[in-house]
Amino acid sequence: MPTSIYSSFCSFIPLTHFSVAFSKLGLVKASSFVSHVAGKNLQLPKVKTSVKSSGPLMLDIFDNCEKESFLGMPVIQEDKPRLEDLSHEKIDTSTFLAGLMPKKEIGADKFLEAYPHCDGRGIVIAILDSGVDPAAAGLQLTSDGSPKILDILDCTGSGDIDTSGVVKEDEDGYIVGASGARLQINKAWKNPSKEWRVGCKFVYELFTESLTSRVKKERKRKWDEQQREALTNALRQLALFDMKHRQTSDSILKKQREELQNRVDILQKLNEIYEDKGPIIDAVVWHDGNFWRVALDTQDMEGSSGLGKLADFTPLTNYRNEHKHGTFTRLDACSFVANIYDNGNVLSIVTDSSPHGTHVAGITAAYHPEEPLLNGIAPGAQLVSCKIGDSRLSSMETGTGLTRALIAVIENSCNLINMSYGEPTSVPDYGRFIELADEVVNKHGVIFVSSAGNNGPALSTVGAPGGTSSSIIGIGAYVSPEMAANAHSMVEPPTQGLQYTWSSRGPTADGDLGVYLSASGGAVAPVPKWTLQRRMLMNGTSMASPCACGGVALVLSALKAKGWPIDPHVVRKALENTAAPVSSNPEEALTTGRGLLQLTK
Repeated sequence: MPTSIYSSFCSFIPLTHFSVAFSKLGLVKASSFVSHVAGKNLQLPKVKTSVKSSGPLMLDIFDNCEKESFLGMPVIQEDKPRLEDLSHEKIDTSTFLAGLMPKKEIGADKFLEAYPHCDGRGIVIAILDSGVDPAAAGLQLTSDGSPKILDILDCTGSGDIDTSGVVKEDEDGYIVGASGARLQINKAWKNPSKEWRVGCKFVYELFTESLTSRVKKERKRKWDEQQREALTNALRQLALFDMKHRQTSDSILKKQREELQNRVDILQKLNEIYEDKGPIIDAVVWHDGNFWRVALDTQDMEGSSGLGKLADFTPLTNYRNEHKHGTFTRLDACSFVANIYDNGNVLSIVTDSSPHGTHVAGITAAYHPEEPLLNGIAPGAQLVSCKIGDSRLSSMETGTGLTRALIAVIENSCNLINMSYGEPTSVPDYGRFIELADEVVNKHGVIFVSSAGNNGPALSTVGAPGGTSSSIIGIGAYVSPEMAANAHSMVEPPTQGLQYTWSSRGPTADGDLGVYLSASGGAVAPVPKWTLQRRMLMNGTSMASPCACGGVALVLSALKAKGWPIDPHVVRKALENTAAPVSSNPEEALTTGRGLLQLTK
């Protein structure tokens, strides 16, 4: 990854620490859930601000929130969880599950217990990341039954298909697709204009590298089976011919044997030159009188199974209209959504470029009614997925993608942004994207939360934009004893909470703190279905940022219930002044910022 000035053309990488083993965790009964993870001994890796805090500040914003307890008590009293000694405690099932999706550390559990209807309802969070899988566990509905994901956008253009070519169906109801394939139109589809726009794309261009590798292996296995069968038959026919015709002086017999030998040679040569460039999908776009619609033909992906015909596809429209998605095949299990632009001339097929974005979205706002302990921080919040990780660039992103994402934030009236991306920069608080981020925060009142970086423990390792931008709240990664014991399976967890050693530190090059706040930096959260897992353990400031973002969503939900205006600077100052110190050492402020986010102070 190049180190460059943070400008509109710079690139980023996801800030996720993948050194910890992944855990295959699903929505299952607690007993089997515990037994599935128990015994894994995973090892832990051993503020710049434009609003200065001058003293304690407590916003009494919860008086009118609906409560189940703490009536008449706007402030929830609690002990400091990071300082608890857990060596004498027996870890029960609830404690174990709570350690997989940490809420206690920032006080979210007691906040939600006291104010259950201030769980993020009415708050829209933009997830600027690698894309979110709408089929992932917990990302379908909010706690009040509303759609969890309002819109899913590919800001990179990596899934765009040119559908400007127009064709008309013949008398038999067929058209010729962009790939040259003859495609049958479903007679039930409404198309007043009788014009069908066509395009095509290699499906591997829509997949991640790991998914492409898995699909290629399975396709190669099937190819090998067919090839072995074909080669065996060819060799058998040649052997039978030689046994039957020991003398091949006859010209006809010679030609017959030569044909059999050539067949064997070709089949053997095909094994040597085998290359899988991937199947092609045909896309057909039309206007039904109300919306633009799209259908895909995936027969090339299904082989000879007879599945994937265009006429059998359930048409999709722009995701924001109907909140529907599709899956290519059962083999890849890759979810996708469609968006159609420019009067049908451009089709955007949106897939994720890594599991990172779905995991981040799950920490922020996943809702699991069957197992509330696995909920995200703000299960009532709604999301807008802005894919900034370009599939063509191994999930890196460009200034164009970032700019489009910020436009989407404004168009969707988002209250919060989470961006768990970043990289080193030589010049802090600089660049076109920073100018746009400042405008989004200061002009439109959006609160911008981002990861501080995973390059600690050295000084001045905070990355851009999270740790070096005055309008963005940079978050460091904290680990509690519960997280160490449950998520990381440490035999002897620390007796007190502390910062992950790899969490980046300030100060910035212009002398500011670099890290604003800290939050839990690890979780077992939902991942895309194509991973063939329901959940995965990841840790990094990429996980701390959505934890903090979800916490801020709870505060904003309470403000909205109260009817108070949301001012990003007032909220930020309140969060900084009520944060709990992680360490008594003054120099640790360069790592932890103002301290551990506390929602109940």
